[in-house]
Amino acid sequence: MNIHELNWLWTLLGIALLCAIFAFLITFLTCKIVHKQISIEVLMMVAVIGFLLGVIGVFIYASQAMPL
Repeated sequence: MNIHELNWLWTLLGIALLCAIFAFLITFLTCKIVHKQISIEVLMMVAVIGFLLGVIGVFIYASQAMPL
């Protein structure tokens, strides 16, 4: 029983980390394209917000009933 709960946790963290990495890269590359300087604090804030949005998105998706 505990293995399934840990599997859910690792899946949640993996999806949330991917969201954070994509948010970080999109912001970083966009600033490089338009030749603007951006501080590392702003990039980390974007990554944290992306992580939190990934967690919220997984919770919303998981709360929907699965059809049989």
